Amino acid sequence: MATLRKVLKKKKGVKYLGKHDAPNRLKKLGIKKRYIDKHSKAAVLEKNAAASDALKKGEEESRTDADTRTLPVSDLTVEEPAAVTAAAKSVATEEPAEETAAAEAAVTEEPAEETSAAEAAVTKEPAEETVAAEAVATEELAEETSAAEAAVTEEPAEETVAAEPATTEQAAEVSRAPGTAGLRSGRVQKRRTGRILLILVIILAVLGVGGFALNRVVLNADTFQSGSSINGIDVSGLTQAKAVEKLTDEWNKKTLTITEKDSKIGTIRNFDLEYDINQQVKECLHPSFFRKLLRTVRPSKRSYSIAMTAKASSRSFDRQFRRLSFVKDHKYTTKTRNAYVDLTSSDFKIVKEVYGDNLDKSKLKKALLSAIARDKMKFSYTAADYYEKPTVLSDSETLKERQAYAEKYLTKKITVTGAGKKYTIKPAQLDKMISVSKSGEITVDEKAVKTFVKSIADRFTTVGMTRHLKLKGGKVTISGGNYGNTLNITKETTRLSRVLAEGKDATTEAVFSMTGYGSSSSVTDDIGDFYVEVSISKQHVWCVKDGKTVVSADVVTGNVKEGNGTPEGVFSLMYKQSPSTLEGRNNDGSSYKTPVKYWMPFYAGCGFHDAKWRDSFGGSIYLRNGSHGCVNMPPAKAAKLYSYVEAGMPVIVHP
Repeated sequence: MATLRKVLKKKKGVKYLGKHDAPNRLKKLGIKKRYIDKHSKAAVLEKNAAASDALKKGEEESRTDADTRTLPVSDLTVEEPAAVTAAAKSVATEEPAEETAAAEAAVTEEPAEETSAAEAAVTKEPAEETVAAEAVATEELAEETSAAEAAVTEEPAEETVAAEPATTEQAAEVSRAPGTAGLRSGRVQKRRTGRILLILVIILAVLGVGGFALNRVVLNADTFQSGSSINGIDVSGLTQAKAVEKLTDEWNKKTLTITEKDSKIGTIRNFDLEYDINQQVKECLHPSFFRKLLRTVRPSKRSYSIAMTAKASSRSFDRQFRRLSFVKDHKYTTKTRNAYVDLTSSDFKIVKEVYGDNLDKSKLKKALLSAIARDKMKFSYTAADYYEKPTVLSDSETLKERQAYAEKYLTKKITVTGAGKKYTIKPAQLDKMISVSKSGEITVDEKAVKTFVKSIADRFTTVGMTRHLKLKGGKVTISGGNYGNTLNITKETTRLSRVLAEGKDATTEAVFSMTGYGSSSSVTDDIGDFYVEVSISKQHVWCVKDGKTVVSADVVTGNVKEGNGTPEGVFSLMYKQSPSTLEGRNNDGSSYKTPVKYWMPFYAGCGFHDAKWRDSFGGSIYLRNGSHGCVNMPPAKAAKLYSYVEAGMPVIVHP
């Protein structure tokens, strides 16, 4: 039927011939019903079955009846003329298999001969119909019998056997050996499959090499194709770096207009931004193979869009942003605040969040940069959209965990004492200095501890403080100087860190680098009962030890007229030295070197010493003929004072 369909395709108006509508369609074409019935699949099979039975019976009786052989699938008639039979015999006997195939091909091409053969075989049926019917019979039978398979293969010899009339013993032998034809057919099929596979491999190899060459030479170029644009900016012929540079320059020339309720309220121009677009431009230049191939053949596909995301805001952008009137002049009534745990008391209550109307400048700036990235150069501003919002709410589980943590670890009472003062560390301060893991391990942040120690140092330091004293020269109020209690920042940091790591309540004594001669636990009594007092107005010195005056002498202090007055305040005696040479410069710029026997400095080159060159002391000498700032003493008195004083003791200089 398949062959019949191929033949009938040549007929005008025949597009398809199915198995079920074949008789009707053939009838329409002028092929008689008796011919169709005679050569239908059922008729051919019936004839072959009868012939096979006759053949078997004839073999048993010496096989003399040649008419009982199996009917070949190509047989078109029951009774063929002797002339046709003889011609077929002659072809089958004398011509080789290959020549026979060639002859069949020649017969196929010559319509006149086909018509003649068909007329001889089928009672004057049209040649074209006869050939078509023959193909039908052949194809139909080939689907059912193994013998017929041999008839429709490409082996020329078997085609010859199938085509010749069933009148020779050679045809009978072929019909009795269907296995041989099947074996040959299998070998032919394998050779055909091998040839097909080889052709496919060659085609794939050619395509692969060609595709690689196309991708490397044509599609993998380092510059953009003609007619290429990114965000509407022409990048034809540009490399990746040049395209990035051009996009950056062109984008920074744009102007961002900000409006509120359709009214213009500000602009930002000359952005001077650096954009994070290198990877995006690279992907535009080097997309996938098939995408770039499409763009190569279709120029309309060479327009690209990317986001012009800024890496960070620039100085120019920030400056213009700060100067926007609605940013610079924004007023608010309530400031937004997160919910938090109150650490000022041991109750550790959760304080509710507050929604304010203050502007979130960071959020607004990001929105403006995002608009620039998306090429939205008209930005509609609504203030309420950019109010700062709390990020921690009172019902937060994290906040509740924080509250539980504070109740467990921030209730320790650690008190620092010294210089007559004490200070108890607050929960908020303790929270900054320690952290506790879930397993209860305490970690101390020594930097935070040092910051805390510095913050309370003034509480324990008496240096420079204002003092109200009752001295030999009377009641005085004095401040300044370098004498007093001084907290040792480094040592106190180490000591307090150790206490915090223990995680227990504690009251500890602070570490000082210098303490007064009086009580270290008293701020008002750190001078004690051993000191040297100098009265500028009385031009007199007293040395008091154990509350008793051991030295009393008139002196000459610094020259007030020349601006060399003796400094006032409470100082620590630095050291004492005997003998010594005093060096310095006069007001006229000349230098001096003065040898003395007793030298007791207390501040910046100023000190007590003997002045044997003076004839008188006390009175008003200091006003016009005083020293360079030192306290001049009679040699005998200086010697006595030298015998009592020691480094570190307080020296009080008051008006």
